[in-house]
Amino acid sequence: MDTLDWNDLRYLLAVARSGSAAGAARALGVSHATALRRIQALEQVVGSPLFDRLQTGYALTESGRRFVAMGEAFERALLDTQREIEGQATELAGTIRFTTTDSLGYSLMPDILAAFRARYPGITVEMKVTNARLDLERREADVMLRVTDAPPPSWVGRRLVRLDAALYAAPAYLDGRETRALESLDWLMPNSPLGQGAVAEWLRSRIGGARVAASADSFLILRRLAERGLGVAVLPKFLARQRRLVWLEDVPEDLSVPLWLLTHPDLRHAGRVHAFMEHVAQAIRAACETPEAPDDAQVWTADHVASAG
Repeated sequence: MDTLDWNDLRYLLAVARSGSAAGAARALGVSHATALRRIQALEQVVGSPLFDRLQTGYALTESGRRFVAMGEAFERALLDTQREIEGQATELAGTIRFTTTDSLGYSLMPDILAAFRARYPGITVEMKVTNARLDLERREADVMLRVTDAPPPSWVGRRLVRLDAALYAAPAYLDGRETRALESLDWLMPNSPLGQGAVAEWLRSRIGGARVAASADSFLILRRLAERGLGVAVLPKFLARQRRLVWLEDVPEDLSVPLWLLTHPDLRHAGRVHAFMEHVAQAIRAACETPEAPDDAQVWTADHVASAG
């Protein structure tokens, strides 16, 4: 058997994790044809099929499972060594892979990153905006800003704030309505993964069989739909600030969710990571703990939309 190298194993792991050559190509930033060619070449080197090609995707053969186990062990050793070396670096320079959700990334992070860049011009921030949780063990990210009740015990960081939510709608949608009974309104519902949390469960229990106008897996989309007058949405309060939306009702305070800033233990003392986490923590707390009236502007009474002031 010819000698394998790490690049061969990268393609093998990418196909195994995504279940397809197309998914591996996206993960590795190469063409579909390149991913197919590399897997076929690897199978020729190994002398055995590594995948069964099924209509539903790629399934590992017994040989494939053995090589995946070897590849994952090598990957862990490589990443552990890389993190240990980077964790000892004290200079305020280099790249930070940072991930957060679309709502936090769009609404809060641009101003925070602009201020960070002005203070630390030698540090480059590579953002990955996704509502899926990335794997810090596999270096998919160095620092993660996430809403979670239970951060993985193998990660380190701090709880920044608890994020409160409320129900909002556009003034035009509410105009002329004689009742604020929730079951009489049209609803913009969070769906998976947003629809799996306690806030979504509370909302479903509150509105019963009310009409659902639309659903989305992004609070940014739900906010935009609410602004367009499609119905009522549950939104984090920081997303509704300074928008033309009317506050209807707070989500119970005990359902507020904690926002965590996390990193891998091996990276917490790295100069660039420490500086970034300190900066983001202070800025997030300042942005999310600013006192405000409900939506800072308008509330919906039983009779009409009125100023909160």
